[in-house]
Amino acid sequence: MKTKRVVREAVRQAAVELFSEKGYAAASTREICQRAGITKPVLYYYFGSKEQLYKEMLLDARNEARKQFLLAAGRARSAPDKLVEILAANFELTRRNPGLSLMFMRLIFAPPKESPGIDYVKLGQEWVGLMAEVIREGVRRGEMRGRPQEIAEALVGVHLVYSMGHLLAGEPALDRRLARRIVNLLLRGCGVDYTDR
Repeated sequence: MKTKRVVREAVRQAAVELFSEKGYAAASTREICQRAGITKPVLYYYFGSKEQLYKEMLLDARNEARKQFLLAAGRARSAPDKLVEILAANFELTRRNPGLSLMFMRLIFAPPKESPGIDYVKLGQEWVGLMAEVIREGVRRGEMRGRPQEIAEALVGVHLVYSMGHLLAGEPALDRRLARRIVNLLLRGCGVDYTDR
């Protein structure tokens, strides 16, 4: 007899695989159950519905990302180093579970009727807000200059592009070196002083 934890993990793993392969709308509860080796009543008992399963997985992933964010930020003293640690930790989460990351990416770009009722913009704004706080700290301490919100938005945007490239094409390597290059690029600029004329 499988334990509750084993059953829940099997369902979640099957859902990640199917959602990342086919998308949320195309993955049926029947397929999730088949892949997990359970019946539909078992899925409904543990999760209530396919939508509830997805939302629980998203909430768990968000909580893990926040936890890793705080741990990473605590490993460095300066705000720029904190940003490197945060990006590196997030890259590690993506490498550790690419299916989960791909599942979320697919849903962000899915038509509204093909995804559960989740406000992805709000989730993105939360992530930007956390980054902006680290940057505000760096600006206050004189470690960096600029508008924290704009720097955070740029940082999250570049991070997303590299993560998508890794998930869809296998490159670039998501590692600490890339995290440092991204932070350096955004904080030091491209070495050109450009002004509108």
